[in-house]
Amino acid sequence: MLRILSLFFTSAMIPGLLSAAPMVELFTSQGCYSCPPADEHLAELIDKNPEVVALEFHVDYWDDLNYGAAGVWKDPFSDAAYTKRQRQYNQQELKGKRGVYTPQMVVNGVTAQVGTRRSAVKKALNVLPPPLALSAQAEGSTVTVSISGNHEAKALVWLAVFDIKQSTEVLRGENHGKQMINHHVVRELTPIADWRNGGGTTSVEVAALENSNVGCAIFVQERDVGRILAADYCSR
Repeated sequence: MLRILSLFFTSAMIPGLLSAAPMVELFTSQGCYSCPPADEHLAELIDKNPEVVALEFHVDYWDDLNYGAAGVWKDPFSDAAYTKRQRQYNQQELKGKRGVYTPQMVVNGVTAQVGTRRSAVKKALNVLPPPLALSAQAEGSTVTVSISGNHEAKALVWLAVFDIKQSTEVLRGENHGKQMINHHVVRELTPIADWRNGGGTTSVEVAALENSNVGCAIFVQERDVGRILAADYCSR
């Protein structure tokens, strides 16, 4: 789906406008009865707060749970890698409500809240803004990433490829009979470069961007699932 065009940052001139956008990650599941309101909250953030990079990660630990006569529902977007990511967050000293649960929103890699708590999430978005500035410009299938700023910690530049919107008829499990609407459903999460203090540019080819329902985001994160240092959607 993707091909990395340059592995490390170059010192080329940084084009375009760079922003210091905050980032929200929602850990959710179609098998979780309390998750649809959090899914709606994420959709609101996407619609009303375009400066926030909002991503939805579907965990897999609901996939084998039997809900009585309604049986088991395997979330078609679940991935063990996203469960691992959430558990790695739980090993960090996150602020807020820690633990491995759904729905959980992690803000800027430093604060965790129940995904339906709008005021708590809003407050977390205004604390400790990302220290770097980033721009991700897509032209065809090529995304050019530009980052500026200084930060001493070791970090990685990540690419998240997501489905912009998905509608699923849930036939079994806790949400049986519901039409689930999900937004910015991450389908692929890949490190594309090492962060180099001072910034620069790098490029990645994302063939999936030819699909109108596919988007992507770039973010810089301290290693071992630490603080988010910068984030931006791939602008077309």
